[in-house]
Amino acid sequence: MRILITGATGFVGKNLMPMLGKRLPGAQLMTLNRDVEKSKKIYPYKNCWHVEANDWRAVKEFNPEIVIHLAAMSTSSNDTDIIKPLLTSNILYGVQLLDTLKDCKSLSLFINTGSFAEYRFGPSCIKDAYLYAATKSAFRRFLDYYSQLCGYKYVTVVPYTIYGGKRTIKRLVDYILESNDSVEPVSMTAGEQILDFTHVDDLCDFYVTLIEKLNVVLTWTNGEEFHVGTGIGNTPKDVAKTIEKLTSKKCNIHWGARPYRDRDTMHAVAPIAKNLAMLNWRAKISLRDGLRMMMEEQKVNN
Repeated sequence: MRILITGATGFVGKNLMPMLGKRLPGAQLMTLNRDVEKSKKIYPYKNCWHVEANDWRAVKEFNPEIVIHLAAMSTSSNDTDIIKPLLTSNILYGVQLLDTLKDCKSLSLFINTGSFAEYRFGPSCIKDAYLYAATKSAFRRFLDYYSQLCGYKYVTVVPYTIYGGKRTIKRLVDYILESNDSVEPVSMTAGEQILDFTHVDDLCDFYVTLIEKLNVVLTWTNGEEFHVGTGIGNTPKDVAKTIEKLTSKKCNIHWGARPYRDRDTMHAVAPIAKNLAMLNWRAKISLRDGLRMMMEEQKVNN
């Protein structure tokens, strides 16, 4: 099995690649990268090839059977100066990839990655919260066109509030966890938005499960989407309380010191019934266990 991965050195990619190697040891992997040497250093796998992000000839020669598309520019900013880089990263690059894949006759499944920010008012319909989310939604139209043109299936994975694992940047949970040892109070919003905190290992497990159950996936209607989370809503304040119970220390947070961002999603909890019905899949890591894992990893790294 030949699998092409974009965004392999990003947050999800850094956690997914080792899982792919472990669960699919016979698979041949190719990563598309802005920094090939960095990728080679992180993943010195014998069955893995690392090429430049726009090396379309190498993609055609590899002739992937499955594509996992993780690469994206992510931002909640709606400023004018981010329009061009957003369009370049999230639409133009993806469409160039899709156009290249026209010549890859072995391709059977394209796994796309969406965002819960595409569903500002809930998962029943797409209403984009940010320009970033709008580019993710727009890319789906191109993907739908090319998949019909070329005859492969695609699915879209919609992750919710991801935390844990190997991080590339600090995220909400990281700041809350840091506040547990902070002398100075950490400034945050009121912390009342209801989010579905999902450990990155569960998200990666979902991607791998799609591949392991490829024969089932290929029988589905084209363009299925899956909202990947725990199905349980918690506020940032709930996260802080859980950390306090685990450490027996108060989190030093100034709640309400920062305003909510314009167009922030105030309620985002994954509907998980479809995951159970179609893949018999559910997230395994509870918030408490996921936070404990983060704390243990920090002790090892320190």
